[in-house]
Amino acid sequence: MKMHIKLFGLMILVLSVSACTRDFEEMNTSPNSLTAVPYKTLITNAEISILNTYNAILNEAVSWTHYNVRDVYVHDDRYQITGSIRNFNMYSGHLKNLKKAMQLAEKAGDVNSVAVIKILSSYAFQNLTDWYGDIPYSEALKADDAENATIYPKYDSQQSIYTDLIAQLKAANSMIDPAANIGSADVVFNGDMIMWKRFCNSLLLRMYMRISLVDASTAKAGIEMIASDPNTYPVIISNETAAFKYWLPNDAVYRSPYWMNPVLAASQENVTSAFMIGFLKSRNDQRLPVYAEPAANSGEYVGLPLGTLGQSTPDLSIMGIREFRSENSPTRIMRYSEVLFIYAEAALNGWNVGMTAQDAYEAAVKASFEEYGLGIGSYLSHPLVDFNGGTDQRELIGDQKWCALYPDGNQGWAEVRRSGYPVYVAVTEPVQTLYPGKGTIVRMPYPYSEAVSNPDGLAAAIAAQPGIIDEKFGVGVWWDVQ
Repeated sequence: MKMHIKLFGLMILVLSVSACTRDFEEMNTSPNSLTAVPYKTLITNAEISILNTYNAILNEAVSWTHYNVRDVYVHDDRYQITGSIRNFNMYSGHLKNLKKAMQLAEKAGDVNSVAVIKILSSYAFQNLTDWYGDIPYSEALKADDAENATIYPKYDSQQSIYTDLIAQLKAANSMIDPAANIGSADVVFNGDMIMWKRFCNSLLLRMYMRISLVDASTAKAGIEMIASDPNTYPVIISNETAAFKYWLPNDAVYRSPYWMNPVLAASQENVTSAFMIGFLKSRNDQRLPVYAEPAANSGEYVGLPLGTLGQSTPDLSIMGIREFRSENSPTRIMRYSEVLFIYAEAALNGWNVGMTAQDAYEAAVKASFEEYGLGIGSYLSHPLVDFNGGTDQRELIGDQKWCALYPDGNQGWAEVRRSGYPVYVAVTEPVQTLYPGKGTIVRMPYPYSEAVSNPDGLAAAIAAQPGIIDEKFGVGVWWDVQ
């Protein structure tokens, strides 16, 4: 009898403990606390991170493109940069956030959010592969996968990455419902899906043109497909429909990240390059006072050659404050003029885009002027601008596209490497370069941390891209064959 009583008591104790354990998490979880981040919040965070990562106007690429250069701390302008200061933090940052958001949006059946995530991810990965060439892609972001964890992802070839990015963008375009709106969590276009659709297809144009010298047949077919079917593939068709992020000047969180306190103008270490000032002056270009400020001491526009040390900032021009350094200066993700320059080059290749090369070129230059509220005047008839004035037409398109992309260093640097224009920017080493005779920088150095965290993947990537010299010279990325 005593044994039965003890056994019964033990059962009661076990059941009580089991019930407490089963209910413990529920009992000790505040109903007012979030246990998971909503996918739209992840999209918001990723958008801000992406804009700050790939659209900075004061990074190394801005200098290497001869847009704005440093008058002090010129080491990176002289190509000191190594993998010691590079990292792949974006994989554990916005790319990981986008992957999680994708899983949650798919589970929720939110097709438009899925499309936006595909576009954002494609934009980020294109910038990354354009910096480095081969990068982790197909096996990336799988370190914590429950069924197929991959700690050491392989590096995919840039060619295969571009192939998949193009497929992802085409899929995103096909699934967008322009009549729906994903809401204010989208801080780029405020949920406007036709704007996302236009950006998606314009980004496709950028990708097709980027690979045009190494895979002309794919580029031709893709660009002609988009140009011939604007209903299925709408693109940016005006400055008003361009992919710009407009910031809020009175919002401490969403004020433009480019804002510069006017009190600090005289102490800025970033000044306008001498080549940019000379380019604009030689063409009587009305964008000069938009792109640059007169030097504080002389009132003249004075630039500095890349790599020059020890000049006084008040003697030099700095970036135009009103347009690029004010509290509401927009982030220019993709411009209308770029779409037109792509069509101009495509038409010059003999591809059918519904415009002649001259018409598209002149419309592109005009669009760049109008972006800043400027009239074109007689600019197109200037001997250094005239499409039929004797200058090589491909060079004219490359030069003016470089100018119109200012101060987007990432895209400007990519276009200089791809096209070889402007020739001066493509071939001229910085003043007192740290690597004399090595030429201009053609790729970002891989992060040194990869030699520790993914040594086999990094070694295979370097072996698959023979000809790299001192991390950043020699052979460029796959599409760079100039």
